[in-house]
Amino acid sequence: MEIQNKLPNYYILKRSLAGLIDYIIYFSLFYVSCLLFGEKLPEGGYTGNHLLFFFFGIWILTMVVTEIVFQSTIGNLIFGLKAVHKSGKKMDFWQPLLRHCFDLIDMWPLGLVGILTIKFTKENQRLGDIIAETIVIERNKN
Repeated sequence: MEIQNKLPNYYILKRSLAGLIDYIIYFSLFYVSCLLFGEKLPEGGYTGNHLLFFFFGIWILTMVVTEIVFQSTIGNLIFGLKAVHKSGKKMDFWQPLLRHCFDLIDMWPLGLVGILTIKFTKENQRLGDIIAETIVIERNKN
């Protein structure tokens, strides 16, 4: 059974703001980690190159694990959205991972790719959703 994804006009704004919140959280954690554990550069500032695996772990935790546990990232929780398989079932581990691997493409330039694919696909999907076979719906549905 397919879910009918008829959403209000403000849906794209909600998804955009939710994604912005998610990446503000991620980059804030990234910045604080660089300050605490990064190497101080001679010309000023810090580098976190030696922390790349740590940053990948933070990304997995903030994007993938929260979607597995809550069906939402923190931003989506705030805006009352959740990601599900196109059939309406809960996602497995690989679907959130796959859908967020395409965040950089969806957010380039200034989110235009994601906005256009959400606006012009039948099920309001961004590229990551299409590839992972997921949709984002209001939390009060299914």
